[in-house]
Amino acid sequence: MLNIQQIEALRKANPQLYEALKRLAGASLGPNQGWSLDNQITDGANFARVSANALTSNQIDPTKSGVLMRGSVPPTWSGAFTYISTTSSLTWSWSGLVIYRADGTTTAIPNGSVAVTGLTAATTYYFYPYWDETVNALAWVAAGSGSPAYAQTAKTNVAAQQQALQGRIPLSQGAIAAATTSSGTGGGSGGGSGSCLRAGTMVLTRERGTVPIETCKVGEHLRCPSAGHASRGRRRSYSAEATHAPSGAPSLPVRQAGFAPSAKGGSDAARENSNEAWTRIVRLEVRDCDTFIRLHFSNAESLDVTPHHIFTLADGSPMRAERLCLSDILVGRFARLTLTKIEVVTASRSAGVSPANSRAEDEEQHRQRDAGATNPTAAGALLPAPAEDVWQKVTVSCEPSHEFFAGRHSASILTHNYTFSS
Repeated sequence: MLNIQQIEALRKANPQLYEALKRLAGASLGPNQGWSLDNQITDGANFARVSANALTSNQIDPTKSGVLMRGSVPPTWSGAFTYISTTSSLTWSWSGLVIYRADGTTTAIPNGSVAVTGLTAATTYYFYPYWDETVNALAWVAAGSGSPAYAQTAKTNVAAQQQALQGRIPLSQGAIAAATTSSGTGGGSGGGSGSCLRAGTMVLTRERGTVPIETCKVGEHLRCPSAGHASRGRRRSYSAEATHAPSGAPSLPVRQAGFAPSAKGGSDAARENSNEAWTRIVRLEVRDCDTFIRLHFSNAESLDVTPHHIFTLADGSPMRAERLCLSDILVGRFARLTLTKIEVVTASRSAGVSPANSRAEDEEQHRQRDAGATNPTAAGALLPAPAEDVWQKVTVSCEPSHEFFAGRHSASILTHNYTFSS
């Protein structure tokens, strides 16, 4: 019996003889009873048969049924979804979405929008967008509510599985949420439910100073980089700010080596700083969560985030918290930051250094850092760290900037509500 290697050599060396042998083999046992030179052959040592159902232009195509898909080769993507809502409709829009594939190629998704009507007022719906490799178009998991029926009334494993079927590339980490209004219009941006900060994380608001993120309300503004300086990690020559918590106790001053104190009030300095701006909160959700990644930074700050929370590295690339390394460089409010320690904290206290010890280390680092501050009262008045028995995550959507500053004690680390895969 000829094997594949021998047949391929024959086909290349003498195509006429190859075709003659095919006809002879097909007629060797009578009409329709012969054997096929292409199919009824054995695999060789170097070559084996591949079903034509798995090929496109003689190349193996993972989108086809002939490929055995066990595990995955996940692509990554960048970009975000935004929506406008009324009492009975949600309109999703997207622009600048790009898929980055494992082979180094990219696919730019055309900008577009989709309107879903016939919805219930003051209701949160969940959507599962994906890229369909077969028709080369952005699509949504159906069989939900509305017209078209893209609005799911709850997060389900079935919808998430439909989003990630063979030949589909999920464009969110699970569902993206959007809510209809009780009256008037609203809006927001899409973000995966797994991309969240821990309750107790501090952010800087225009209305109330430095406060825990879960106390913020829709309509308040968070400190963020200006459009021309977002995510660039440039060293900025602006002054320290003194902000105040709602109780009136001054928060931990944001000071970095090489920055002089401002002669003006902290809030005035913040408003005059051309490298920063404010972004408005358009959606905020608080939910239970029992696992966080705790990241310790070189400015003596830390953040507790969910494992899928995305950070933008100093070179502009996105990276999930669970995949960060100690060699990674991130963007801080005053300078670039390096990671000094990474740990997993869970409700069972079973992973990494105990949270209580980590909290004590953080506070001691802040006391040492501010030992030379000119205002001893402000330097010693630390904001309370997140309570270790609070196991909740907070998802925030902001407009027009999707980035803002946050931290365990002060808003000094750049984070955002974008959704990527990495």
